[in-house]
Amino acid sequence: MSLKLIKAVSRLCEQNEFELTQTEYSDIIHGRSGVNRHHYDIEDVPLQPVTTQWEVLTDAEGETLERNFRFLNFKTLTYFANESLKHQNKINHHCIMVIDELGIKCVLQTKNVKEVTELDKELAEYLDEIYKDTQYFYPANE
Repeated sequence: MSLKLIKAVSRLCEQNEFELTQTEYSDIIHGRSGVNRHHYDIEDVPLQPVTTQWEVLTDAEGETLERNFRFLNFKTLTYFANESLKHQNKINHHCIMVIDELGIKCVLQTKNVKEVTELDKELAEYLDEIYKDTQYFYPANE
């Protein structure tokens, strides 16, 4: 199955146009027959561009890039924190992370220039990818 079709099926599930069980989803992705669902042409799928939830703020401390992340449980929060810290250590560029219950606020800024640089934007994209991964985790009680 093509990557476009896999993304289309994922988008349809995310937009709750119809619900699939894990087995049905797996059958569609792997091209197994016997799945009685609507057939969509790729042009019919309402793909929306991903909009960022990062905000650029300017104050006396300079320009910062900020975003709040919310998590369903502690497992997803710790995964996000651990993976982001590993990556920040790897690229030697760190952000301020404030953890409050099931939320993490990330503040990015290149401190020596007090502005948002390309390195901050790349880190923001990486944090978005990790956060997106956590959305596919199963709840702890399942």
